[in-house]
Amino acid sequence: MAAELKVLRERSGLTTRAAAKRLGTSIASLNRSETGRRMASVADVSALLAIYGVTGPERKRIMSLTENDEQSGWWGLGVRAHLLEALIHFESQAESFIHYSSILVPGFLQTADYARAVIGAGPFDAEEVERRVAHRLERQKVLFKPVRPRYRLILDEAVLRRPIGGSAAMATQIRWLIDMANQPNITIHVIPFRHGYYELSSSFSILEFPTLPSLVYVENGNASGFPDAPVDTDRYVETVGRLMRVALDSFDSVEFLARMAADHERG
Repeated sequence: MAAELKVLRERSGLTTRAAAKRLGTSIASLNRSETGRRMASVADVSALLAIYGVTGPERKRIMSLTENDEQSGWWGLGVRAHLLEALIHFESQAESFIHYSSILVPGFLQTADYARAVIGAGPFDAEEVERRVAHRLERQKVLFKPVRPRYRLILDEAVLRRPIGGSAAMATQIRWLIDMANQPNITIHVIPFRHGYYELSSSFSILEFPTLPSLVYVENGNASGFPDAPVDTDRYVETVGRLMRVALDSFDSVEFLARMAADHERG
């Protein structure tokens, strides 16, 4: 909810000072509501939505979230726009990321051709595909800020075997992963088939912040969202521990990536 309020204020073009003045509250109080340090009241949220010009189904959805603040998590079918906006905001604030995927290279480390193949599989025309590819590449700049966040990626071997975009595009994608693994803030771990069975999970990210609790984002083909109960966050942290026990270390993972790239290049 904090991220949602911040996104809506910025979308309306109002500064924190201007919004606080219209609401009749202090800048500090509104800042606390936008950073999650304070839960805005139902009355405050209703007034802010009016100030920000939010109406119709979007207003109804947000008021429902506010009035049911004990519900667990924040979910939507597929990757909904409001969830994506919140995720992008969280990404800009995080000091570290842990990402696990068993299907695709995550967007943070996708090449343009790989992203184009993934997005192009959806119901989008060529112009929309290019717009989304550009947006995805823009989001990657988070990893290269002046103070770079730490990023740990755990991939199942299946991600590297599937030739998305064709063999040449996949080889280029894997070579890019190798380049990224040499960055001081990025580590990549591969879980090879030869390590046998492990408990597969949906793609998920754990975002860690300087002063706020960690946040989990889960995504699969049918639903995505933020399971926010502490027990859920702890469960995903424990899952990372189990995954790391069957994953290669960073040095061996880079060697594995090089062999995968060579396989695609021969293909």
